[in-house]
Amino acid sequence: MGSDNLKIIEVNGNNVDEFNKLVNQTGMIAIVKFYADWCGHCKILNPKWEIMTSELEKNKKLKGILASVSEKYKDAVQIPSNIDGFPTIRVYNSGKYKFDYRGRREISDLNRFVKSILGKKNRKTKKRRKKRKGKRKGKRKGKRRGKSRGGGKTRKKKNYSRSALRERFFKMFTPLNI
Repeated sequence: MGSDNLKIIEVNGNNVDEFNKLVNQTGMIAIVKFYADWCGHCKILNPKWEIMTSELEKNKKLKGILASVSEKYKDAVQIPSNIDGFPTIRVYNSGKYKFDYRGRREISDLNRFVKSILGKKNRKTKKRRKKRKGKRKGKRKGKRRGKSRGGGKTRKKKNYSRSALRERFFKMFTPLNI
């Protein structure tokens, strides 16, 4: 385990019940790494994860859980763990799945990511941003001020899907005899 604020857990048969209690607490944010012993990408990530957790263990500004779950205990944890591949790094809030980490798997990038999610400072600023957004909404209901370009006429933007854009591109650049 880590300090009082940050809990670092390697889930195994002895502590899976404790992990389940902690991760499902209201307001508890957890970053969970799912891995498999036979996975090549996991073998590369595991030492980096260990270095990152040892660096962050001393950080008093972090609050939450950093956990590693082996494929053996994937079904024993009481959080959504239906993953497509290993390794997978997921963020949970109160035991509910939020999103997967899609960034680089380098120590500095993982470190920055964990600090951005589990940092106490960031939680407070997010709450402030929500309050500010609520205050701004009421002020923006009126008409726009200032003149638009083009003599008041506005040009409608066309929103094309990817497949439609791809189709238009191929029509423009393929020879007619195909």
